[in-house]
Amino acid sequence: MSDFTELPVTGFVKTTTAVYTRKQSPSVFSPVARELSAGSQLTVQAAVMGDAVEGNAHWYRIDEDTYIWAGACTRLDPYPAFPPGTRTNWMVVVFEVR
Repeated sequence: MSDFTELPVTGFVKTTTAVYTRKQSPSVFSPVARELSAGSQLTVQAAVMGDAVEGNAHWYRIDEDTYIWAGACTRLDPYPAFPPGTRTNWMVVVFEVR
């Protein structure tokens, strides 16, 4: 697990776009675990504050050491009260989609 504050939650979400999952921490600078296509169903184990992507710093832990940006997923119901950030988050701007 990462050093980020987590809120234990359980539920299912689907990806709304193709997205990378990340190893080790909820960060765009973490190694890519795998690429998921839109419509992939995932089990959420925790809500985490991580790097901000398009102004959204909410992430989900989907495995022991794997994270996905919540902005690329359907809304978890009930939506968790995300924990406060524990470090400075970076803003990521996507200039080109591969």
